[in-house]
Amino acid sequence: DVAKVVGNGELGTLATFDRMFEGIRASLKAQAQQQILVAERNLDNELAIRLLKALFLVKYVESFQATARNLTVLVYDHFGLDLPALAEDVKEALAELERQTYIQRNGQVYEYLTNEEQVIEEEIKNVDIDSSEVSSQLFKVLSADVIRTNKIRYAKNGQDFPFGFKLDDQVHGQQKELSAHFITPDYPYTADETRMHSAGKDELRVVLDPDERVLTDLRLLLKTDKYIKRKRTSSLSAIEEQILQAKATLNREREKELAQRIQTAVGKAGLIINAADVPASSTDALGRVTEGFQELISRTYTQLKLLGGITYSEQQVAGAANPDSGLFDAEALMKIDQAAQEVLSTILRKTGQGEQVTMKTIVDTFQAKPYGWDLASIEVIVASLVGASKVTLTMDGNVLKRTEIATALRNTQKHGHQVIAPQKTFDERKVATFRKFCIDFFDEPSAPKDPLELAHHGGDKLKGKLDELRAAVNVSRYPFVQQLNGPIDLLEQAVGKSDDWYLNDFNLGDDLLEAKDHVIDPIQSFVNGPQRTIYDDAAALLTTHASNLNYLPSGSDEAIKTALADPNAFRGSKMAQLKQATDALRGQIGSVVADSRAAVASAVERRRSELADTAYYAAATPEAQQRAVQRIDQTLGRIATENQVALIQQIGSNFESSEYPGLLDLLASSPATPSPDPEPVKQTVSVKTVLVPGASGVLETEADVDNYLTALRSALIETLNDGKRITL
Repeated sequence: DVAKVVGNGELGTLATFDRMFEGIRASLKAQAQQQILVAERNLDNELAIRLLKALFLVKYVESFQATARNLTVLVYDHFGLDLPALAEDVKEALAELERQTYIQRNGQVYEYLTNEEQVIEEEIKNVDIDSSEVSSQLFKVLSADVIRTNKIRYAKNGQDFPFGFKLDDQVHGQQKELSAHFITPDYPYTADETRMHSAGKDELRVVLDPDERVLTDLRLLLKTDKYIKRKRTSSLSAIEEQILQAKATLNREREKELAQRIQTAVGKAGLIINAADVPASSTDALGRVTEGFQELISRTYTQLKLLGGITYSEQQVAGAANPDSGLFDAEALMKIDQAAQEVLSTILRKTGQGEQVTMKTIVDTFQAKPYGWDLASIEVIVASLVGASKVTLTMDGNVLKRTEIATALRNTQKHGHQVIAPQKTFDERKVATFRKFCIDFFDEPSAPKDPLELAHHGGDKLKGKLDELRAAVNVSRYPFVQQLNGPIDLLEQAVGKSDDWYLNDFNLGDDLLEAKDHVIDPIQSFVNGPQRTIYDDAAALLTTHASNLNYLPSGSDEAIKTALADPNAFRGSKMAQLKQATDALRGQIGSVVADSRAAVASAVERRRSELADTAYYAAATPEAQQRAVQRIDQTLGRIATENQVALIQQIGSNFESSEYPGLLDLLASSPATPSPDPEPVKQTVSVKTVLVPGASGVLETEADVDNYLTALRSALIETLNDGKRITL
């Protein structure tokens, strides 16, 4: 049939694809071709009807992409036809078919709609969506799929600058000082007006080329999503479920294709800053926007150059605050000087106006235009001002030390409580004098360079020295330690003062240094050194051998007592002299103790011999003999270990008066051969224990002697009559 029709046509007529529909029309049910029948009745555009037939034929041919270009080829019906004109006619016809819901478009691909699909497509087109939904979806695509960042790195110094998004004068997301302002085809102003509206604003305008299809497809994307969600809440037929599933799949593809088209559009977009076009060479979306931001950053942050093209890190804060540490060299301090002077000028100006300047104040000021400095660089600059003694940083009422600056500045939550103030100026000579005093008085290799930190350091160290000396006086057993009360009085005058006082009015340096050289150091050296051992040894000798001194010539211990009481015992060679005197006295004591031991031990040994010669010993059992010998040995052992003369003599006296008689009783009561008629047990007593009645005073005459001997004889006989034995 197609061949017959073509054969009757003009020369050059082609058998186009849509003509194939006529070959199968007779075999199609009316319902299947209903949309074509309706189009033939209602459409005046013959090309649109031909395209609808072609789309009907390729609907289920998956390998064929029904794009406008491919469809133009299918309806090319005559050699020599103006192909570009035909292509435009095809696009218009397809747009007409899409408007009247005969077909649907997904990106560049068109598809014939069945009756059921046409109904659903019509319902989708009738879904209401708000313009804000379209704007939000476009922002989502731009921020998440196209730009994919909210920071732009400035190439000149490597610093990252945050930015916010705007879309046709509407803000989206969190706003920053800089903005990327995207202008869509829906923007209601002309190109010139768009350019002029950017004047005086810190934004990069990204003007997208007019492309109605982007926004049309975006609306269709939102309508389809909303329709599918709404429709799934009701009961669906199998064919409806199938169509919705296909719609959902196509919509996801549409979303990806839209992101690619928008990315391409941004890569070709015009850039505007402050009413002027900005050239850009990159066709990559992010690359093009980044190029534009380079210009925006340089125009907005005109004082960024004060950083000298350098950005700093938090790790450099400690080095900047402590220039003596070597972590931040002189060259680095020179580079940062211009920026530091700018910050210092701001602090001085605001302070002069009566404003309390906090770290947050400085951060807010210098992160904003015209500076645009990053947080770490601001922290380093403030730290360098502290290190140069230009400002102080106070937190919770305490001026921070240089070593505390880095930790404090890193705690951004405390920035609002960290007060920055210009540091007072002090007389450099007085500061140097106090610094030298601290080094000399506290024996330190160095002292803080910062005046206020030096004052705080010196005040703390003086308080510590005062507490140390007070404790020494309270607990020390050395009498000369009381001499520390003089330095203590001086320290009490210097403790608890203000920082200004230490730097301006401190006048006790010479007195304290003299006290250190003549009193504090010698006494502490004595107390903490080997001389103390000599003193303690001498004092212990007198205490331990106090009773033995009674057996030495009078005044034997006088040299030691004098040395121990000497208020200057800790000076010079006094301890060497004391050691000599101590050693000499120890030798004397040792001699008298040794002599006493020898005399008493000799007397005991004599008694041992006498005991061994007695009949009692000979008649006693071996066990009794052994016990007697052991008790004598024990007595000798006590004599050998006792170092007090009086006690040694007491041991000897006790042996004579009680132990020796007791040994005789022991032997007498333990005969080896018991007597069949034993005598009563007798007690042995020493003659020294026998009391002589009336014997007192002194013997001066022979008569006195005779009387004493008579009385003694009577006492001895009386003792014997009492059944006792007497040892001589």
